[in-house]
Amino acid sequence: MKKYIKPIIIVLICFVVVGVLMFIYDALHGNFIRDYLMEKQVKEHLLGNGYTEEDLLSIEAEYSMKLNTNRIKGTFAYVIFKDEPKEKYVYMQWRETGKIQQECSYYSEGTGAYEVKYTEERKHMIKNCF
Repeated sequence: MKKYIKPIIIVLICFVVVGVLMFIYDALHGNFIRDYLMEKQVKEHLLGNGYTEEDLLSIEAEYSMKLNTNRIKGTFAYVIFKDEPKEKYVYMQWRETGKIQQECSYYSEGTGAYEVKYTEERKHMIKNCF
């Protein structure tokens, strides 16, 4: 029985070390499964609001530890539409309701800064964004 104790302890230590490293990575960079789910949910949201697959150029999700709050989930999706390939639209998800909503902030080439107001220059920007 004694010959099995040392390998069992080594295996347990390995599990603990790997678990802690995975927890730290998840806290800092997010989880690729959450990214995939966010991309899928945003796509479903857009298709439900009248867009088609052909309208979308790309949807990429990214985790932001800074933006992860008790109201908003930390995984955001960046959507690029085919008719506006230089514009990125940001979609976020409310923590309580799970509702997907467009975020208002965008980078303005004219001012060289991020803007947070509604503008009709952006074709796909909605008026009730967050």
